[in-house]
Order: sequence, then structure tokens, then C-alpha cells
Amino acid sequence: MKPQVFNETSLLKEVMVWGEPGCEALLAQLLPKSKSLFFSYYEVPEARAEFRRMQSLIEQEDVIVIRAKDAYVRALESMDIPDLPQNIQQLERQLIQRADQYYETYKQDKTNELKNSEYHLSIEEIYQEVRSDIQTVLQEDIKFYGESNAIKLNHQLSLSQEFPICNIFYGRDQSNTLGDRIILSVMRWGIRKPETEIYKIALTELGYKRYMVEIEEGTIEGGDSIILGDTCYIGVGARTTLSAVKDIYRKIGATLEKNGIQIVAVINEKHEQESTSPSDPSAEHMQAMHLDMFWIPLAKDLVLAGSEIDNRKMIRLAGQNGNIITEDLGSFRDYLQDRNIEMVEVTPQEQKDYAVNLLNFGNKKLLVALSKNERVIRELESRGYKVIRADLNKLIGGYGAAHCLTAPIVRG
Repeated sequence: MKPQVFNETSLLKEVMVWGEPGCEALLAQLLPKSKSLFFSYYEVPEARAEFRRMQSLIEQEDVIVIRAKDAYVRALESMDIPDLPQNIQQLERQLIQRADQYYETYKQDKTNELKNSEYHLSIEEIYQEVRSDIQTVLQEDIKFYGESNAIKLNHQLSLSQEFPICNIFYGRDQSNTLGDRIILSVMRWGIRKPETEIYKIALTELGYKRYMVEIEEGTIEGGDSIILGDTCYIGVGARTTLSAVKDIYRKIGATLEKNGIQIVAVINEKHEQESTSPSDPSAEHMQAMHLDMFWIPLAKDLVLAGSEIDNRKMIRLAGQNGNIITEDLGSFRDYLQDRNIEMVEVTPQEQKDYAVNLLNFGNKKLLVALSKNERVIRELESRGYKVIRADLNKLIGGYGAAHCLTAPIVRG
């Protein structure tokens, strides 16, 4: 089916996900969060079960779920990969060796990190769990994909790079459908950069090659782009740069404008300036890394919003004599109010607990990540929404929830 997303609140028909986190996520539990971009620890086997349940909940709403992971495996079948383990036993040994390496290298960093966290675990306990869980996950992959494909998949995700490609299951970030094109991301942090090429392979396998658009300037991640009404909102800050937004305008701006949609950058100037530093991402950046972490449309005139909107200014992009010009539109809050868009505001703690990061089915039904956000859920239900609770208590371990895990391909 041709990609088509001209409004975040239109009926969801087809959505792409990656699939369950695997051995790559297990290995990342041994890395400090400055490297993994995860919280200090989460249980990967439980996260895998949560993912399957979430996929089932989406399918129960008559939405077609496309698994990029499965498409990638199909593409791998015909690839000749050098230095591939000869059998599953050799692969398991190499994964254990990589776990040993991370454990020895980052043991002190992880020990210090865990002392300051909510987790009552030692790095030694996590290390033993990772070693044990590797075998379990490999056996599940063999059952699902076959031994040869399981070897290729796990080699590519866990062993082909310096660090495991562990954030790949947040399937919104690597690409995003805007209008009738799929924008391929350019990821900000090194550990995530290989993800885009993997998604490019998967999307090609799925038949979407001619719809893909590659960005050639700056960085852009999928969670920063949302279309509502006549505006394509693109967050600029910790992960996405204004230069990338301008490149998006050059490549698809005219098409969106033909459909009555303007491109507007939603800028946190402080985060944008700080993101040019090679230093590790701060906790502040992680909580507002993408637009969908603090702002999400519910209907044409209704959004969920966190206080981060007050840190954002708006600029409109337009073309003039072959150049891109920008127009200052003031604050994000004022822009929404001027357009008579009502805001259901969440507290900082509710935002931190992913109350905003939900999946909108477009028919007064919402998939929310955590049941603990009771006040927000009650407010949504009072407005006539059916709230489906996914309870992604482990999957949020990488600073993302329902919206981050899903990439709509077709709406409306």
C-alpha cells in the first residue's frame, strides 16, 4: 500500500514496528546509559513479551502491523556477510565474549550508575542474567526465523559494530511518513546511526524504495515530526537540527504545500545549541528528546502537552526565488492558542511517565503506555476516548513508549 500520512489524527490503517528487542538489548544492559541511551537496567525477556502484547492490541483494532525486523531478515537471506559464525553455538560464544568484554570495560561505571538508581541489583547480577538470557533469546529467534537467519540477524545487530544496535526497536525514530513520502532519519548519536541503513534495507524489501527520501544535511529523528491540520510540526532541539528541517522543506515542502500543509519548526534553542557538543546526552535532553515526548495530537483541535511547550518557539519555512526563508511565529503555546487548539496539560511527572507518548488510532481510541497515569486516562475517558492500556513497564527502559515504538505508514 502506498504510504500516506497527512494528519496524525486520521484513521490508522497500517503501522510499521521493528519487533521485539533481542540479544542486542541484552548486551546493552552492561553499558553505561551514556553509551546505551537506556535507563540503568530493564528486563529484556519481559520487554519482549510486552512487545508481543502491544502488537496484538494494535492488530485487534484492525490495523495492519508490518514488522521491519521480519523484512530485514528476509533481505539478509540473500546477503553474503563476512566473518559470520558457522553455527549457533559459535554465535552464542561470541555473544558471551562480547558480554564479558563490556562487563570488564564498564564494570565500575555501571556500579556507580546503579548505586544512584532505583534498581536494587549489582552489575554482577545483571551480568549473570544477560549471559543466561542470551541462550533463551537465541532459541526463540531460531524457532521464529530458523538457525541460519537467526545467526545473521544476531550477528548484524549485536556483533557487527563496536556497540550493539540496541535502540532499534523504537521503530518511530529511524523513519517517518510525511504526506506520501517516507523520510529516512539521520540519527544524532553514534550508537544509533546504523539503525537507518537497516530500516532502509527493510523498507526496500517491503516495496517502499521509491517513496523513501534521504536527508543530506544535519540530523533528524522520526519522533520529531507530526502533521496536524494544516501544519507539519518538526521539533528542533536535542536530536533534530534546523538544517535538516530545511532539507526536508527542499525535498517535500512543495508537495505538502499542494496539500495545504506548511512546515513549521518547533525550536528549543538551548537544546539545539547544546546538542552540537560531543558530550553525552543529559537527562534534560532525554526527557524532551523528541516532539512526541511532550506533545501529541488527539483531535483536530485538541492535544496533550507538557510544560516543554513553553520552552519552544515557532518558525515557518517557505520558498522565495529558489531560497528558503523563515518567519518567526512566536511561542509554541501562543501558536496553538491562536489556532484554537485546546491543550490537555500534563504534569512534569506525567510527562516523565510517558503520558503523552501514546498511539492515536484516529477513531477516538488511544493506546497508552502506562496505567499509572490515572489522572490523564480519566481526563481522556471523560472526553469520550476509549483508552487501551498497553502496560509497557519494561519497554520504556530506553526512554520511549507507545508512539516511539510505532511508525504509521497509512492513515485516512
